[in-house]
Amino acid sequence: MERLADRWVLRPPRERAGRMRLICVPYAGGSAAAFHGWGDVLPPAVEPWALRLPGRDARIREPLGTDLRAVAAEAAEALAGLLGDEPFALFGHSLGAWLAYEIAHELGRKWDLHPALLAVSASNAPSARRRPRTSVHRLPDLEFLEALDSRYGAIPPVIREDPQLRAVYLPVLRADVTMLETYEFPAGRLLPCPVLAYGGTEDRETSAEGLAAWGALTGAGSGVTLLPGGHFFLQPERARLLGHLAPELLRSLIP
Repeated sequence: MERLADRWVLRPPRERAGRMRLICVPYAGGSAAAFHGWGDVLPPAVEPWALRLPGRDARIREPLGTDLRAVAAEAAEALAGLLGDEPFALFGHSLGAWLAYEIAHELGRKWDLHPALLAVSASNAPSARRRPRTSVHRLPDLEFLEALDSRYGAIPPVIREDPQLRAVYLPVLRADVTMLETYEFPAGRLLPCPVLAYGGTEDRETSAEGLAAWGALTGAGSGVTLLPGGHFFLQPERARLLGHLAPELLRSLIP
């Protein structure tokens, strides 16, 4: 029988075992594949784990999640069975940033497991969210895709034009955007680890103030780093991003 942890977490082969686990949480509409090849760039001491969200890839037959805190709680339960005493960190991009933040809180609250570092990218802090005038997740299909493309610039025309592709991708995108738009941020909680926020210089969905606001959600220090590109700088700027993140992860291993 497949273990809960194996459904949720894609891990590298055993020979890649490092001292630090880096749990990577994908963006809206994304999957574990977003972090393919990270192990080739990160130092051997860092072992990347990619989170598998329900309703996509190997979990395509499972119901999609629409409640961000519920999805984070399930992910934390799966991770708690794997982490043990080894140090770990969390990285999340866009939607993944808020999920990673909630997973960190859930692991600490329920299992007394605390990340050494939380790294977030392409996301304002949830305390600084800008609520849209219209609930995008409720829009008709084509208007929904146009709204996402206008905000993030990442919806390929073929998805809008091909009914079969829309049938595959639309439910995932709509569920993920529902998570974002219906998430209620619980104020008054501080993480015990540093938070590093990364943003794209051309990203219209983040601001310097919104990225800096992550610092108010931790009692252990924070920093903001800007990289070239828009909302999805994650792939084209991967080497630069990991070149900055890797030393921070290694530094967190030093007692």
